Amino acid sequence: MSYAITGLALLAAVSLVNALLTFAVVKRWRAMMAAPAPAPAPASGPPALAVHEGDHTPAFTLHTPRGEVSESTLAGHPALVCFLRPDCGPTRESLPEIQRWAEANTPSGAHLVAVINGPPTEAGPLLEAVGPLTELTATEPPNGPVAGAFGVRHHPTFVLLDADGTITETGIGQGSLPALNLLTA
Repeated sequence: MSYAITGLALLAAVSLVNALLTFAVVKRWRAMMAAPAPAPAPASGPPALAVHEGDHTPAFTLHTPRGEVSESTLAGHPALVCFLRPDCGPTRESLPEIQRWAEANTPSGAHLVAVINGPPTEAGPLLEAVGPLTELTATEPPNGPVAGAFGVRHHPTFVLLDADGTITETGIGQGSLPALNLLTA
């Protein structure tokens, strides 16, 4: 009989501890649900590139229909390097600005380089759009070697180089081409 009483007392103690823990968990859950949601972490600023204004052009090699293009190929002339993505709406919306830059600057010797980051099977329409503007066009896989050299993570991205290969301005995203006064090389 004493074993039965001891067993019942032990069962009552375990049930009491279980009830207290359940009560504590429910109370904490209700407090969490009543508290306001934490604010999202603020963005750390605008997207950044690995290159900055004042830096020298990083070493790169791009295989185009005209042949290999590198930082030394562009030396002696201003250049606009555009990083575009076939499935990107802001890239498509930037095409008129790229065309205006090409029309205003390539007659005086400036180069327009278009690097299309994406599968070659999807690049066709974008190649057709920039093809008449420059022969210095090539596709590379997402996060390809040229995009990696410049630190491109967002599209479209624009890098303006002066004749000695110094980066004079950069722009990321739709509207950055005219906003950064890149239309005057």
